Amino acid sequence: MIDVKVLNSLTPIFADQALSGREIEGVRACRNQSVNFQLAFKINDNSAQSCDFYLRFDTDLPLSIYYINNVPVVTTCGIDGNPPIGLYPDILIEKKVNPPLQDVRFPWGKFTVEKGESTLLRAYSDSWQGVFVCINEFEKTVPSGKREIKIKLYNKSNDPAGEASLTVDVLPLKLPKQKLLYTNWFHYDCLADIYGEEVFSDRYFAIIRDYIEKAARNGMNMILLPAFTPPLDTGIGDERMTVQLVKIKKVGKNYEFDFSLMKRFVDMCRDCGITHFEHPHFFTQWGANNAPKIIVRVDGKDKKLFGWHTNGTGKAYSDFLSQYIEALKEFLKKEGLEKKIMFHVSDEPSNKHLEQYQRAQSIVKKHLDGYMLGDAISHVELYKKGCCDTPIVVTSTIHDFIGVCDNLWAYYTGGSSMQGRSSRVLTVPRERNRVLGVQMYYHNIKGFLHWAYNNYYGEQSKHLFNPALNPSGGFSMSGTSYVVYPDFNGRCLQSVRQKTFAEGLGDMRLLALLERVCGKKTCFEIIEKHFGVPNFNKSVESAEAYTAFIDEVYETLKDGKSEDK
Repeated sequence: MIDVKVLNSLTPIFADQALSGREIEGVRACRNQSVNFQLAFKINDNSAQSCDFYLRFDTDLPLSIYYINNVPVVTTCGIDGNPPIGLYPDILIEKKVNPPLQDVRFPWGKFTVEKGESTLLRAYSDSWQGVFVCINEFEKTVPSGKREIKIKLYNKSNDPAGEASLTVDVLPLKLPKQKLLYTNWFHYDCLADIYGEEVFSDRYFAIIRDYIEKAARNGMNMILLPAFTPPLDTGIGDERMTVQLVKIKKVGKNYEFDFSLMKRFVDMCRDCGITHFEHPHFFTQWGANNAPKIIVRVDGKDKKLFGWHTNGTGKAYSDFLSQYIEALKEFLKKEGLEKKIMFHVSDEPSNKHLEQYQRAQSIVKKHLDGYMLGDAISHVELYKKGCCDTPIVVTSTIHDFIGVCDNLWAYYTGGSSMQGRSSRVLTVPRERNRVLGVQMYYHNIKGFLHWAYNNYYGEQSKHLFNPALNPSGGFSMSGTSYVVYPDFNGRCLQSVRQKTFAEGLGDMRLLALLERVCGKKTCFEIIEKHFGVPNFNKSVESAEAYTAFIDEVYETLKDGKSEDK
């Protein structure tokens, strides 16, 4: 027999540790809300060392099922809390829900297997394994009311091997749409390298489409638009693989621009659920001294016309930008994107870069009146001096901006999210990942940016790595540079960390609903009761503490008077 435990989504199921966390009997949700739970399983007697089995779910709710695969974390240097090295459950490998069964015959008997299913579930006597279950992952509208999910396990001889159940209480309410703009920088060159595909070939478009769709499925609604190769994470004089959507031709002193490939890309992203876009930085990182790599057709040949060899604020590049931005604006207007795109000048300028940054900014800002213009900055002095209309601030210094800026965004990196701060690093407890949503709601943060959705290069964009085999990948903090994994078939594997972050975004929407039903004062009272005044430099104490907070939010909504809207 197989022992089955139903756990909430915040409890990690470690293969090499005793099971922690209390079993749950049920979950709550709104009619259009995605919520998650887990099944932990292990052989509970001495009948076998391992046992293949399959699951049957009895419910009318839409479910998505994932086997949770472990990754080998070999270093936790610099991570607060002293987490152990070892196996960490993160990769989500999709399984079919209740696929048809078939018998496979052998000379010594027959086995029952799931037809067309490539992911096998196997229980062991010496380790816990897990399944991650998403209820209503695609946020369809389901009927309200209580219902039970019955789960049965059968071994390969088709005999009962275990069972579990869960009550789902669907409230007669719908979550409002997500208002937060959320982007992870998409690393297009990584996927060309990983899969050996030519950039922007038909096969390449199919690959990035799957990655983008799964990003949008988990709350990402803005994406980095590779109009030209983003000048990110490269040493001076070094460059990344060319990923440039805009085809450019130089004719005398003028330039001609072809946006047809960009149109194809934008249409695909919108079809996947992306609503907003980021233009890559107009100038190089950490100083704004040079131009990014831009390929231009000159006299019938493609040439790297601009790059590290180009003075970023010189006349040649300034003239190019003037023509390019005006042509781009016509494309954006035609596509209805004037209010749905953010432009960047240069990433992470510091006080010592102030004068050069201001010179660079002045070149483009005169063309972009009325457009979003934002950069990642850490020093409030830069904002006060008018350097950035939309500051995107690292969470370790964001409290300097709160109360000073009404249009505040947040970001974090692996290093800046230590000392108890929210993070999605692999070894950080899941509640610290999820609590960011509460913090952003309380402080009215307008957007969140992370520097890497799928960066499979080490530092300075060198040394391609497979995150499933080496989750550190040249960084001491495992998982800091990605939240999805590449699959062999050109598809994208989601992660537990990605789902946990998405739950935090769902909590923001849940609090927005509570505000509509009961008022902001009630929201703040419940938040402060459980967390005090939310502080980006302080995390939640435990998964149980976070669960208690969410339970009270649902309980308060349950007593509210608002029906579906």
